Amino acid sequence: MSHDDLNDRSDQNDFLSGALHGAADAMPGGEVNDLHVSFGVVRDRVRRRRAVKVGSLAGASLAVAGVLAFGVTQSPVWNSEPVLPGSPTENVAPNRSADPSPSGPPATSVIQDGYVPSWIDGLGVGLSCGMPVDDLGSTTDTWSATSIGDIYSVTSELGGEPSTSLGMAASVEGTEGSVDVPPVLVWSQDGVVVDLGPNVFDGSTLREPLVGSAGNATEAQDSALTSCAPTETETRDTFQTSLPEGDYEVRVVAFPQLDSGDWATAVSEPVAVRLDADGAHSPTGTRGGDATIEPPERAEGELTRMVLDRSTSWVSAQETQFGYVTTGTPVITAECESTDPADVVSIEVVQPSTDESFATFDVPCDGERFVSDEVVGGGSEEVVDLRLASVPDGVSRFWATLAPNADGSSGGGGGADAAGACSADGLDLPHDPPSSPSAAAGATAQAVLDAALACDQDRLVELATQYPTELLVPAQPAEEVFALPEDDALHYLTVAGLLAGTVGADRGDGTVVWPRVATEEFRDSDEAWDEAVEAGLLTQGEADAQRADETFGYTGMGIAIDDAGNWRYYSATP
Repeated sequence: MSHDDLNDRSDQNDFLSGALHGAADAMPGGEVNDLHVSFGVVRDRVRRRRAVKVGSLAGASLAVAGVLAFGVTQSPVWNSEPVLPGSPTENVAPNRSADPSPSGPPATSVIQDGYVPSWIDGLGVGLSCGMPVDDLGSTTDTWSATSIGDIYSVTSELGGEPSTSLGMAASVEGTEGSVDVPPVLVWSQDGVVVDLGPNVFDGSTLREPLVGSAGNATEAQDSALTSCAPTETETRDTFQTSLPEGDYEVRVVAFPQLDSGDWATAVSEPVAVRLDADGAHSPTGTRGGDATIEPPERAEGELTRMVLDRSTSWVSAQETQFGYVTTGTPVITAECESTDPADVVSIEVVQPSTDESFATFDVPCDGERFVSDEVVGGGSEEVVDLRLASVPDGVSRFWATLAPNADGSSGGGGGADAAGACSADGLDLPHDPPSSPSAAAGATAQAVLDAALACDQDRLVELATQYPTELLVPAQPAEEVFALPEDDALHYLTVAGLLAGTVGADRGDGTVVWPRVATEEFRDSDEAWDEAVEAGLLTQGEADAQRADETFGYTGMGIAIDDAGNWRYYSATP
């Protein structure tokens, strides 16, 4: 395996182009809890991560936070046992002592002094393995980098050798040129640089971190294998060596390209990181506390688990991926413990290929276990990430899993069970009946909404063919769009969210449009944009980006019904 392969999650099999959504307030055995599900984006479009171009405007900034390197799991050259994150099949939170004493050899004993990875060699920024850390500094005063989160690991166990990648939240700000590639983590020990991070110049994209993704954070990335210990091959260097256990300093290093075309570095202040048999850890500091909850044993068919432990002096944050989501309907199970039982952890279900968040769970930290309703999925194989968007300081331990129902059912059935795979089943929405300035349009909207909430495939097909209705772009037949069990586009949830989660408005030609933010009258309305976000049509970040786009404005899904009650279209807003 080459170091180039360790940081591109988009190369893992064919990625699911659809969505995952969960509903909440349900537990096995009738035990109901207030696990709130904020539905994520439901549409055919995917989030577009754009490089931030910064001109001469002083103070313009790019908030970036560590892109996670993602390893390929089946490689003939992966023949060494990585130190990170220790035993990848361990299912309970680490029980380290308060101050473990790593006993590995010096990191300088495993690296090649003076080596420069090929992707850095041509940048002209003066980085090399074994260089004095005192020489590691920013080469421009127009950019700065800051570490803003704990280090965490992701281990993929998908049938081949386990592969591990690392990430850390960071902020990168600048006033000249652009940052188009993720920042990396550069490691040093005893004043010597021992890892220059992975190759982020070969297809890597900016992503939000899996731990601490508030604001505009992106992941700063690294691999469990140092890029300062190459193994030469006939074609290119590969990297198979882990850094030894021990205490290190880690810096976020970003690579801005200046207006002149030259590359530069923006280097953060160092943060302490400890490597031991359990993985990589940041200092806990005053956060966390004692913890009693433990993650369960791995369940049959479990797909992904995330464990955060802040009950010792060193934080452990680890995600493990065991399998792919295909056409099943798994559930999210989670448990949180905090020094303040009123704390809530926000966890998102994320599609790595697009960095798309499809469902958000707000999990109370009262030590009770929560189980969501089925999370609707489908499509081609893809792993799924569990992102901790916000974690209060008092949280001592948190775990969450994505796995099939306890009874072994995977959803996706037909006939009488079809409604179980309907994304609109059991919704509670604010505008029922729909809000419309036209009585006839409102009547049709009510009929469409009733059919969607009832998961009535035949009625939706009847309504869509009655007028007729333009469904999606390019146009698709109603029988396919509203087929049950649903595909990964979640049209039932989208239709319900549009008609009962937003307000309709006349766009000026006798046609009522949902959401109203798609009309010229409301394109700059705070309330209208908030509706689109709360209805699950956009993330807040997408809403902000579309609102700033003076040419197109809102480009999410929409429904139009004319004053005569004819259902004109259901598609991305023209």
